[in-house]
Amino acid sequence: MNHHDPSITTFEVNVRKESFKFNAAHFVAFPGFRERLHGHNYNIGVRLLGKRKIGHDGYVLDFGDVKKAAKEVCKSINEYFICPMYSDVIDITVTEGKNGDDSSGTVHLVCEDGAEFSFPKGDCAMLPLVHSTAEELAIWCWGEILLKLDSEFLTSRGIHTMELSCAEATGQEALFRMEIPTKNDKDEIRRICDVKSYIMTGELFPKPCLPVDSSKGVIKTKRDFDHKGCP
Repeated sequence: MNHHDPSITTFEVNVRKESFKFNAAHFVAFPGFRERLHGHNYNIGVRLLGKRKIGHDGYVLDFGDVKKAAKEVCKSINEYFICPMYSDVIDITVTEGKNGDDSSGTVHLVCEDGAEFSFPKGDCAMLPLVHSTAEELAIWCWGEILLKLDSEFLTSRGIHTMELSCAEATGQEALFRMEIPTKNDKDEIRRICDVKSYIMTGELFPKPCLPVDSSKGVIKTKRDFDHKGCP
């Protein structure tokens, strides 16, 4: 009789639902380059890596726990402009609304190329990002979902790593994978999710700005083109 060796078995769960989505506007900007303002219909997915045994209830983790956390995080930034508060090429000024009502204030952005934008503060998600790319959003979502799932609870079930995927279009997604800390310490998780710590230093040499396909009314972003600048 053939017996499998349990020491080489590992379990994981992957949860990706149509409801794990948020619609948001943004533009990527770094020295010498700025996209035009545009939006995406984002989708996220969560993958949890466990050990060679599952819980006493037969789960790595109940899918319902993951679904609840992911939906809450998506809802928190759905239909907002994603404002990258750590940008090094955008000057961001936030003014209060009438009678000190912060939610009715204004967010004013002045970009390196001279472009200016003003948004109602209530329409902005002020996130600790530098460029508001899918990669950086994946880092942010990872931390927010982990706080809701509770890392201590996850590690008690043998879950040691979480992966977060963030797709801005079909076939275009970024992944962030990190070991889960043993304590559900908010400050520690925020430190892990410090976007600036994952960005390489040094000068970037951007390609020329990309054109607009005016005949179709479609704005082409830098990521829609290959290394030769061709769609």
